[in-house]
Amino acid sequence: MRNYTNRKNEKNGIGANVAEIVKQGGATLDKNGEAVNFRDGFQVSKKDCYTINAESLNEIKKAVKTVLKRIGHESGLFCGVWVDSGLVYIDISERIKSRKKAVNVGKARHQISVYDWRAGDCVYC
Repeated sequence: MRNYTNRKNEKNGIGANVAEIVKQGGATLDKNGEAVNFRDGFQVSKKDCYTINAESLNEIKKAVKTVLKRIGHESGLFCGVWVDSGLVYIDISERIKSRKKAVNVGKARHQISVYDWRAGDCVYC
């Protein structure tokens, strides 16, 4: 997943263009819908929320908005959006600094992998 960088903001929206996020392979969004990029640490899913066909852009946008509303009042949570084999996966995630802890948490949550910010790639659990 390449992490999308915002080009323009959208009031009460996802803060980024859904089509561009899908095209780029995904993004991690903060509670305001802004794409984030960290220098280190690992992004770990807390809750899988949606799996949507990548061509269903309106459905993806609605799902992202719903997740952003859910995490809006909680500190340290993010909306993860990534694309694989024509499907878009949307989840609630958190950033964990330690690789060992991130992999262990990922395993406990039955995740296939966690995202390594420094490497820009996934680490399998």
